[in-house]
Amino acid sequence: MRKRMTTVLIGGLALAGFGVIAPAQAALTTSCDGEAGGVTVPGDLVVRAGDACSLEDTVINGNVRVAAGADLVADGLTVNGNVTVQSEGYLDLVNSTVTGNVVNRGAYGVYLDYTTANAYTANADVNPDSFLWTYEADFAGRVVATGGSVLLESTVAGRAVETSDTQYTDILDTVVGGALTVTGTDFGALVCGSEVDGHATFASNGEGVQLGAGGALGECELGTSVWGGNVTVAGTTGHVQVSGNIVRGNLDGTGNESVAQSDNRIRGELRGQFAEQAQQRMRMQLEAPAAESGAEREVLEQLRSERLAKAEAGAEQAGPANL
Repeated sequence: MRKRMTTVLIGGLALAGFGVIAPAQAALTTSCDGEAGGVTVPGDLVVRAGDACSLEDTVINGNVRVAAGADLVADGLTVNGNVTVQSEGYLDLVNSTVTGNVVNRGAYGVYLDYTTANAYTANADVNPDSFLWTYEADFAGRVVATGGSVLLESTVAGRAVETSDTQYTDILDTVVGGALTVTGTDFGALVCGSEVDGHATFASNGEGVQLGAGGALGECELGTSVWGGNVTVAGTTGHVQVSGNIVRGNLDGTGNESVAQSDNRIRGELRGQFAEQAQQRMRMQLEAPAAESGAEREVLEQLRSERLAKAEAGAEQAGPANL
């Protein structure tokens, strides 16, 4: 399903010193502009506004702040604290660990590849084009996002996943250890080949809701999704399609423009609109052509590639970061 993006390796990183900011009665803070690797920063790290920092095999024993418009890209980074990304900042982590939380405050975007973190929170109201894109990521706690767009792929969220007012929320080959709540997407929600251990609620979403392999929001060949509780879909503008799922609770629909369910194993009850449709197979197929498979990922790949190239060029131009 996933078209593997071009692997970007941060190579040839120079080991040098960072600039150090040490205000009176404050913990040691190190600033980064440029390239570095193979070192340990004893306190907090900041990438100042407009700067670009590229790190490899680096340990930060404190919090990290990516200021407005700044870039932090890293391979093999360990942060023993939180990472906060400010408006139009960019965070790109591969093979990395964040023992605290990743916080998106209207960032350009956050990309996490083979990366673990405690939890993720985003308030992208100030930047509706912000995104979270994860691949093989692992969150011990919750993933909560307001605004922007969300793509969780081959990811584990140990607790609840909650998104509201996003452009879209897509969950592919992912495990959600708690409840899943998706509210107010502009362009719909898609869940495929995933496991949700708690109740799931989809409310007031635009364009449609697709739970399963085939539909207007995208083709998916990742297999059956398993839902550990009730699944409720309400107030969808567009079509709701539920196919090829195992639902251990009830499947309930209210106030949707249209619904269809097929090839599901429902261990509870069909309720609401799904109960009304239970005796007839809906002939209706969306007249609009199906979206190209992987369209959302391709958009994010382009956004990530452009910003990553800019960040690496800026870091290279800045030279050694004097770590």
